[in-house]
Amino acid sequence: MAAPRLILAPLRGVTHLSFRLCLASHFGGLDGAVSPFLTTVAGARIKPTHLADILPEANAALPLVPQIIGKDPAQFRTLLLAVRDLGYARCDLNAGCPWPLIVKKGRGAGLLRDADNLRRMLDAGCEVMPGGISVKVRLGIDTPDLLLDRMEVFNAYPLAEMTIHARTAAQRYAGEVNLDAFAKCLAAARAPVIYNGDIRTVADIRRLAARFPSAAGFMVGRGLVADPALARRFRDAPATAGEGTPPDWRAFEGFVRDYGARTRAELFGPGSFLGRMKEFWSYHHALYPDAETLWRRIRTCRSYAEYDAIIDALFA
Repeated sequence: MAAPRLILAPLRGVTHLSFRLCLASHFGGLDGAVSPFLTTVAGARIKPTHLADILPEANAALPLVPQIIGKDPAQFRTLLLAVRDLGYARCDLNAGCPWPLIVKKGRGAGLLRDADNLRRMLDAGCEVMPGGISVKVRLGIDTPDLLLDRMEVFNAYPLAEMTIHARTAAQRYAGEVNLDAFAKCLAAARAPVIYNGDIRTVADIRRLAARFPSAAGFMVGRGLVADPALARRFRDAPATAGEGTPPDWRAFEGFVRDYGARTRAELFGPGSFLGRMKEFWSYHHALYPDAETLWRRIRTCRSYAEYDAIIDALFA
């Protein structure tokens, strides 16, 4: 049986261009990525800076599907046209972001509440990119049955794919994933379905692939930020080899230093740089011995020099 597709999930503040390039360069193992969401904007003009993260020439190392969040079909159409003009034939509609303010405003997972507006959004998407619209969704908002109720809406459209995070929006990223509810949605969906939620190890990928052989692939977010070698290790490990090869600390050092250098060149000033690094290390620190001490030092550092000293000591 062919190995499943592995896709990098969009994680706002982390899986932007610099991270994706470093991941592809130092580890690989992925079949593609979905970008952190672009927000729809009022007006007929999209500023070039709004699209900087998804420029095709910068993203050649890892196939990318841009993602858009919004609730206004006209604004969705305008941004889709700008994405299409860049050369993309595929775009993802975010119907799964769980943050309460976004959901309350009817965006992200909040799109699931209003079936009529969901149809209008899908109408706009399929008009601009026929056959090229995918969606990322949750099982529901407060209960895990809303997506199943909305499957009739989704099934009326020629979606390229549907990625289902196996939690409700109310759970955000806490609590157990609901695999039984995911299985019902997988069986009901006409579009190819990607599984998303709590994939942290090679064993997790194997277990989910065995339980859901009809899934079109698996999307990994926090697990790949915590362990950027996860996809590569899965590709390289025989089916009976447990977690595969042990960590290659020099490879991680190369990744961490490259990511830091790219981020420092991209952002202005130590505040922005350290904010992004701390977001990354909030996931990644758990990979290392004495992880909590490392995390405490990183989250309290306040300068380039202090951060560099921590990294030098870590890999000495």
